[in-house]
Amino acid sequence: MDIMQPAPTTFRGIVEADLRRAARAIIKVQDELDFQFRIATPQGDYAIAVTMPNDPHERSAMLRRVGTFMAWRQALAFSLAVELVEPDAVYCVGISARARHHCQSRITRTPKPWTKANFGPVEWLPESAIDPALAELLPVQPRPLTPKEVAAADKWFGTKGKFPAIHIATGEVRGL
Repeated sequence: MDIMQPAPTTFRGIVEADLRRAARAIIKVQDELDFQFRIATPQGDYAIAVTMPNDPHERSAMLRRVGTFMAWRQALAFSLAVELVEPDAVYCVGISARARHHCQSRITRTPKPWTKANFGPVEWLPESAIDPALAELLPVQPRPLTPKEVAAADKWFGTKGKFPAIHIATGEVRGL
């Protein structure tokens, strides 16, 4: 996979660019990749890197927290880049109100250190294979949040949160 490409002009292009960015991150850290969210909002795009718990119940709870952040920021679309175990690949899904795309690039784990040569070509997958739980993270309409939900989201994604949300255009961590 050629990791460097021109700036994307379509949502599908953004999904592919985020897949390539995730591959570059794997090369840079030479380790597992945390869940990499890019969330488009009326205030601009936010990046959140989340270490997911192994426990399925805790993993679902963390995804709900990300969904609450999206509701609070009135997300219009998002992408999520992760590493898959089966197949061994870097994967990216993009969800908006109008489109859903996902793709992967298989990883060959030898030789190490990993380079762009360890990543296969981009493979586009059928929309029907997108996990419904991921698609449900994007709010379909604005919803009021309770003070408890806002405080919890701030605890996780605010300026002092465990996984602070970074406003991509400014590089600032913005609290709720």
